Amino acid sequence: MTTYNVVYKGTDATIEVKGHANYDAYGSDIVCASISTACIYTANLIEKLNLSYNIVDLVCEEGYFRLQVKTNDFTANAIFENLEYTLEEISKQYPKYLQYKK
Repeated sequence: MTTYNVVYKGTDATIEVKGHANYDAYGSDIVCASISTACIYTANLIEKLNLSYNIVDLVCEEGYFRLQVKTNDFTANAIFENLEYTLEEISKQYPKYLQYKK
């Protein structure tokens, strides 16, 4: 199962995604593919927009993703909120395979 966590502290916001969905076999797992696509899309957008490390901290690895927005920046916040919304929608459709952890 994949879990994700969202933490807001003042202007700092962090989203962390861990694990594998195990919905189906490797290469056929549509839930894991959806989660991975959302995370990779987010990472690529941050790089494409050249958001500096003063604004965001990003880790994108196999089975682990973390995005931290470190300041109040409209673009970074919009990207963050979009990923949070996307993960929430995936978890509504596949609650056994993606869960929000507080």
